[in-house]
Amino acid sequence: MYITIDARLINASGIGTYITKLVPLIIQRLNNIEFFILGKKDDLATLEVLNYPNTEFIQYDAPIYTVKEQLIFPKVIPKKTNLFWAPHYNIPIYYSGNLLVTIHDLAHLVLYQSSLDFIKKRYARYFFKKILQKADKIITVSNFSKNEYTKYFGLEKDFKQIVAIHNGISINKNIYSNPYNRPYILTVGNIKPHKNLSRLLDAFNKIMDSIPHTLLIVGKKSGFIGGDMNLIKKANAFGERVVMTGFLSDDKLQSYYSHADAFIFPSIYEGFGFPPLEAMAAGIPVIASKAASITEVCGDAALYFDPYNIDEMAENILQMVNDQTLGNLYISKGKKRVKMFSWGTTAEKTIQVINNILHD
Repeated sequence: MYITIDARLINASGIGTYITKLVPLIIQRLNNIEFFILGKKDDLATLEVLNYPNTEFIQYDAPIYTVKEQLIFPKVIPKKTNLFWAPHYNIPIYYSGNLLVTIHDLAHLVLYQSSLDFIKKRYARYFFKKILQKADKIITVSNFSKNEYTKYFGLEKDFKQIVAIHNGISINKNIYSNPYNRPYILTVGNIKPHKNLSRLLDAFNKIMDSIPHTLLIVGKKSGFIGGDMNLIKKANAFGERVVMTGFLSDDKLQSYYSHADAFIFPSIYEGFGFPPLEAMAAGIPVIASKAASITEVCGDAALYFDPYNIDEMAENILQMVNDQTLGNLYISKGKKRVKMFSWGTTAEKTIQVINNILHD
């Protein structure tokens, strides 16, 4: 048996984590199957499975969402492939074999992000419909994303082609030194509008004179179609009280998680959302928006607010940093919550789906 996996998005935030953490486990556990990994060699250098005897690398650097991508796909997918696994919705439309697709969210279809929005929505809608026609199975990373798919395409909620499998979370037990010299509140997210950082800045502005904390914003600041470049100017107006760190390495990010007094996640739309769980795993109390998949993922382990209500957001921050008993309660809840998310469990459930396709 041969499985081909498109790993070109290994450096993307959520999808990259999915590929990095899950694909090696799948390959290790299905050691009787040969795997072909598509991508750029430099990007995949950290993917240790490339050295496994049942794994072969195939150079494929066509940009995603392009005509070139679709034209080259048939040339790089080995003819003996029994299953092609696309970890994103940009499937090879001229491939006619068994197909497994992972859908993380429907953001390109649901959200307004730029002047190219009309084109992006048409493109996304075309591929989401194509997936329903071609895929043997569809994995979504949350029940929220599964319900979004069924809602937008008129499917029944128990549609058997779609299986919701939660992502895992890695527990990092290393001890990190404090990377910042004053108390801080942490958020992790890029500058796309749906991350809702502008309202977070408004909320912080209401309370910054009442607390000594800096607001640290970790995440990419450029390179996005639909990125909110005005947000950078708005953040810079706060001086040293708001710091945008840009992208950080995993170890550096872990050090920031480890010493924050609170973590806040104001996002309006997430298919899953790793950062709140990463904060819980680091022993930090979480404040989160009551939106999309976030309540499904965080359960009772976050202090929730309406993401459009700036006053409620501000009040939640004040409560969390001023009430140590409340903070300790959510730290305890968070440590219990993260135990429910294991990459090993994600791998086992994914293998069940793969076996169902290959042996149906």
